[in-house]
Amino acid sequence: MNQITVDTNLCKKDGACVAVCPSGTLALNEKEFPEEVPENSCILCGHCVAVCPTGALKHTGLPQEPFLPALKKLPAPALIDSFLMSRRSVREFKNRPIARETLEALLDVARRAPTASNSQKLRWIVVEGGAKVHALSAEAINWIPASEIPPAKLAQWKSGYDFILRGAPSVVVACAPEDYGWGKQDCAIALTFLELAAEARGLGVCWAGYLTRLAAVHAPLRQALSVPEGYVVCGGLMLGERKYKYRSVPSRKQLSVQWI
Repeated sequence: MNQITVDTNLCKKDGACVAVCPSGTLALNEKEFPEEVPENSCILCGHCVAVCPTGALKHTGLPQEPFLPALKKLPAPALIDSFLMSRRSVREFKNRPIARETLEALLDVARRAPTASNSQKLRWIVVEGGAKVHALSAEAINWIPASEIPPAKLAQWKSGYDFILRGAPSVVVACAPEDYGWGKQDCAIALTFLELAAEARGLGVCWAGYLTRLAAVHAPLRQALSVPEGYVVCGGLMLGERKYKYRSVPSRKQLSVQWI
């Protein structure tokens, strides 16, 4: 049964929907209208509906939520470049919780990040509140003495400095099915979307490297995170209001590139 229908009264026969379809689901018929090909392999990306200038296409297989309007004019490159280059890994946070509405808005951005073949297999875990976040760090510490992490880090912990999650008021963790080959890549892209959306809202963000690494080898930490059965932790972010502001962008190593 076809999932895509075309209103021929609205269709302009520009072929855009056929051109942007990544799976070859659409083709032009003898009248130059798009139609769904037999035994198609539609990945439910929605490109065909999103690109149509007249709203002639309907796709019943897509999630039943409204399409968001696309920007009519993109921000100037200089503005975007400055925003991206000004991003910093924040490790000092104010002792103030992030509103649930803000976290939900960030996750809504992250769920729209691209995934391999539009699979959308990711699951999210959000830890709210400094006490819960610190409890995760404490559980991680239980494993560290037997790990490769230098003993000096334990001294930091004993002195009251949480080097695992830096006293952040919230942590967001991305998980993927353990048998899914593109989990790490999909999670990294989605977390980057979330990170930049958080930066745009004035929040500080840092990648939770210790948490990600230890969740792969320390079962009690996975249990503390309530990682779903059959899923693995592929990445995480610490989030909170910045305690300090940066006034400049540090220098970096010179670009290493090979042109072919």
